[in-house]
Amino acid sequence: MHNTHRIHPTLPRRPAHFSRTGRVLLLAAALSLAIPVAAADKTMRDIPGAKDSPLLSRYEGSVLSAAGDDPLGFTRLVDVEGGKPVLRQVEGRITNRFYVAPKGTGALDVFRNYRQALEAAGFQVTYACEELQCRKDRTQRLVADLPREARGIGADVMARSMFNNGDQPGFNLISARKAGSNGDIRVQVAMSVDSGSGATAGRVQQLLQVVEPATAQAGKVTVDARAIGDTLRRDGKIALYGVHFDTSKAVLKPDSDGQLEQMAQALKAARDSRVFIVGHTDNQGDFENNLALSQRRAQAVAQALSTRFGIDASRMTARGVGNLAPVATNADEAGRARTRRVDLVLR
Repeated sequence: MHNTHRIHPTLPRRPAHFSRTGRVLLLAAALSLAIPVAAADKTMRDIPGAKDSPLLSRYEGSVLSAAGDDPLGFTRLVDVEGGKPVLRQVEGRITNRFYVAPKGTGALDVFRNYRQALEAAGFQVTYACEELQCRKDRTQRLVADLPREARGIGADVMARSMFNNGDQPGFNLISARKAGSNGDIRVQVAMSVDSGSGATAGRVQQLLQVVEPATAQAGKVTVDARAIGDTLRRDGKIALYGVHFDTSKAVLKPDSDGQLEQMAQALKAARDSRVFIVGHTDNQGDFENNLALSQRRAQAVAQALSTRFGIDASRMTARGVGNLAPVATNADEAGRARTRRVDLVLR
C-alpha cells in the first residue's frame, strides 16, 4: 500500500496530482524546509474521533472544532453566473469541517495558503474573493446560512454564527473544482475572524466543505411478491434490483435470497403464468462479453428459482440482452446502476 498525503495548506510543495482513488498526493518538501507557523493553542483540542478530510488537510496548527459527513447528500456551493457569485446545489459524498486557526494568524494568510494548495493540486478556481472583493460582491451574506445547513456543523454554536448576519471581519472564500474519473470533485473554504470576546476571539474560523462524486447503491430494497404480481398484471414486466452479482460474474450473492423468494411467491400465486427472465448489463466492457454475461446471469436466476424455490423450470425462459435495453444513461455510475438489473416479463 503506497503512502498518500493530503493537500497541506502550509508546507512548501511541488505540483500535486490525483491517485486512482481520487485523493491528492502531495509531494511535500523536507521538514527542515517547513514554513514556521504559530503553535496550536494547548487549551483547545480536536473533537474526539474526528479527522481531516482525506482530500484536504487543515491549515497547520488549527483545531478541529466540529465535523460531519454525509455519504450521499446535497449542499450549496458558490458558483458564478453573469459575473456574480451565486449558490448552486450540488450532490455527492460530503465532508464538512470547522476549524479554528492558531492565535496571531491572519485570515488572508489562511486563505492564500488554501488557494495555493488547491491550485498546485490542479483544481480550477470557480470563484474566489478576498475581504474587500467579498464585501463588494456581498458574498458573506450569500453564504451566511451554509454553516447552519452543514451536517455536523450546524449544532456547534460557534460555527453557526461564524458569518453572523453576513458582516463578520476577515471574510475570504474560495470555491474550486477538479474533474475526476466519476465526476467533478468540489472544495469550498470560507473563513471569518471571530469578533466575540470568548476564548476564540480574534481567531480565523474556517468552514471547509468537500463534495466528491457518489451515487446511491442500488438493490437495497426488495420488491415484495404482491407488488411483483400487481406490476406484472398491469405492465407485463417489472425491473428488479435486489438480485446481486459480483462484477463480471454470474454467481448469485447470498443477499439475493430475499428478492428471489419474493419472485417465487409471485410466480406461485400466478400458477398459469409463464415468464421471461431477462438479464441486463451496463455498457462497460466488450459488448459480446456483456451479452454472454447477461445470459448466464438470467440462467442463474432461473435455476435458483427452480432448484431452490420450487418453480417449474418449464415456466421460465432465460434471456440475456447485454446493454441493449438501458433505462438510464450509461454516462455516469448512477445511470449504469439503474441499467444493471433483472426483469421479469410475461410471455
